[in-house]
Amino acid sequence: MLIGGLNHVFRRSVSGCRKTIAVVEESKRRKSNVGFVGLGNMGIPMAKNLLKNGYGVVGNDVSAERMDLLRGLDGAETADTLQQVAASSDAVITMLPETQHVLLAYAELLESSKPEQLFVDCSTISPESSKKVSDMAKQKGCKFLGAPVSGGVVGAENGTLTFMVGGDESTLKAAEHLLGSMGSRWVYCGPAGSGLVAKICNNMILGMTMAAVAEAMNLGIKLGMEPKVLASVVNTSTGRCWASEINNPVPGAIEKQIPSNNDYLNGFKADLLLKDMRLGESLAKRTHTQTPLTCLTVDVYASISQMGWGDKDFSIAYKYFKEQQS
Repeated sequence: MLIGGLNHVFRRSVSGCRKTIAVVEESKRRKSNVGFVGLGNMGIPMAKNLLKNGYGVVGNDVSAERMDLLRGLDGAETADTLQQVAASSDAVITMLPETQHVLLAYAELLESSKPEQLFVDCSTISPESSKKVSDMAKQKGCKFLGAPVSGGVVGAENGTLTFMVGGDESTLKAAEHLLGSMGSRWVYCGPAGSGLVAKICNNMILGMTMAAVAEAMNLGIKLGMEPKVLASVVNTSTGRCWASEINNPVPGAIEKQIPSNNDYLNGFKADLLLKDMRLGESLAKRTHTQTPLTCLTVDVYASISQMGWGDKDFSIAYKYFKEQQS
């Protein structure tokens, strides 16, 4: 009985130690703050997933409304300046609209950076600009990855984003847990700027396929097809693609919480898609590469922007085609 009692006490003691260690480890992770700059449609859900995975988040955005939204999340706080974000964080993630925003942000962030501090830029900017930021970070003794994402708002909300990573491969190893808290996959694309090349090429395809789906769905519906029936055919046939199956541009064509079922709100803005495709055009011109389909798609989204729909999800291409006069 004595030996059995001692074994029972020992097991309880070991179990208690394990629990204590787990609490300490969780406490350590809770003390690990991640700065997050850019709290838009992608940034907020990405920050939420960091919080779910035990990180503290210190956020900053030009929008007071978005800052209030972040402050309402348990474990999150905001900083008034980018210098404060860098100074109070172990790592910093940026998710900003355009190249100019990224360059300005890093000029401020790096002022208060610490040696070996990790910076991950998830914005879609030119490869040359990403290389420039990488050089800026190295001059400060910091680590930097250009890691644009694919998966859209749905992927950001579900934590299933794919990161296309450019930079030092050893830095990626150090960032894997951070990326894994927001996404399900990351691909090492090569040195600084490589991830942006991959992302821009991907978004060229994305824009073209969305325009193609919108154009074909509009024709089929005008010829009398029911949207759900036509979408069902496409999604089980050779026309199947992300733009039709996941983010179909026709309201009611698929029963999911997608922008087309919500007046094209809370998605990937048409103006941002246009910006990405123009980056593709620029790279094509520089390398003397023919991209006629990209040029046609750019014209479509430029017209959508001129119509005042640039803040809507890019699947609004369907509405654009539907309202065109023959």
